[in-house]
Amino acid sequence: MIEIIAAIVTTIDILIVYTLLRLRRGRLMIMLWTTILNVLLPLIGFYAGEWVMIYFVGWGHALSSVLLSLIGLHILLSDSEQPSVVNKISPFFLALIVSIDAFGVSVTFGMMQLNKWLFVLASGFFSVLFSGIALLYTGRLRIINGTFIRRLAGIIFICMGVLSLFL
Repeated sequence: MIEIIAAIVTTIDILIVYTLLRLRRGRLMIMLWTTILNVLLPLIGFYAGEWVMIYFVGWGHALSSVLLSLIGLHILLSDSEQPSVVNKISPFFLALIVSIDAFGVSVTFGMMQLNKWLFVLASGFFSVLFSGIALLYTGRLRIINGTFIRRLAGIIFICMGVLSLFL
């Protein structure tokens, strides 16, 4: 269950960033690249996390908690309101930027030895869903408040990191 919650929280950045950008061209390519990267990066991250667990057996659990908390802190402190720069970036790099959080989370999940395929498939599904919503309904949905969702996602990651340290 934690894998699905983490997939939703990690991919919610897609909804925030793509809604703020108001992209007009290349929507399908951005959606495809985002989905591909949100499946591949978590898969690579899980293997990296398992590798870290082999070499840092004693520190693995604490390290994964710290990484989750730092990802949450990064989400809280990041500034996503620079559309002039982002409009010049290719769809691949834009998708890579919004997908990199999934890699970090999957490294920690690999260290915690959670269900790899559940997180990877949930991340892929929610990346398609959220990028589709953001790219199709940009400017039409007042519910999507980027600052609120970003703060909520950051707080959830910090809580997950702190809770995983003690559980």
